[in-house]
Amino acid sequence: MLFFFFSALAKSLITSFGYYPLMGMEKFSLHYYTDALNNKVFLKIFFRTFIFALFSAVMACFFGVVLAFLFKKNDNTFTKPFFKLAQLPVMLPHIFIVLALLQLLSQTGLVSSLLTKIGIIHSYNSFPLLLNDQWQIGIILTYLWKEVPFVIVSLVLVLRQMDNRYRIVSENLGATKWQTFWRVSLPLLMPAIVNAFIINFSFNFGAYEVLYLLGNQTKELLPVYIYDLYVQGDYTQLPMIMSLNLILSVFSIAFAGIVLWLSKHLPGGHTGGI
Repeated sequence: MLFFFFSALAKSLITSFGYYPLMGMEKFSLHYYTDALNNKVFLKIFFRTFIFALFSAVMACFFGVVLAFLFKKNDNTFTKPFFKLAQLPVMLPHIFIVLALLQLLSQTGLVSSLLTKIGIIHSYNSFPLLLNDQWQIGIILTYLWKEVPFVIVSLVLVLRQMDNRYRIVSENLGATKWQTFWRVSLPLLMPAIVNAFIINFSFNFGAYEVLYLLGNQTKELLPVYIYDLYVQGDYTQLPMIMSLNLILSVFSIAFAGIVLWLSKHLPGGHTGGI
């Protein structure tokens, strides 16, 4: 597995420097990288993709933290079945959720049909465009549906192992529930939250299939932009495509490193609050 991965990575790296003998390109150069970084269209799409991935990951972690505290007690007859249900999307592939959203929230889907039948809207066209829209609502819903349960499962395991005496001591010292959460619970959860955020952001930034099926062509995101260049079949552009791929990958790794570095300066970032 390592051989196939690193050999493909090495081939991509060499090609990105302009060395592609199959097309008579045998000189190493950095101009593909400089051209990409000076391309206003690429930079605009890159920035849009970054904001989109960041927003989706932050929202998934926020809702995941809130719901994890609701599900942390495994002996509660109300939360126990809901926690079991929340684990289901983790096991489902993204394509399943995409197809479910297409059936539910498209303008000819089940929700719009139901609203039309009961007279809330006049026709299918009156239903708001939630899929393939310029705000990428369908993609965000897909990611939240998949990633919020992932955050919940990751955090609930930590919360259930957390020593309850920390909370008791905090309350005995006069702390409010909010102060206990901010000074005790959150630092203990911080490493798990940071790990979940990095995983979610990296996937959101580099995933392709959800963006292709539910995205808007006028607001194209980076993975789709790179793939569209690749399927055009112009092999003289392959070095440029590989340079874009590597820029995407290097940025994801660098951003994850920055987040890990910043997390060490947050409460509990060094040792998980212990």
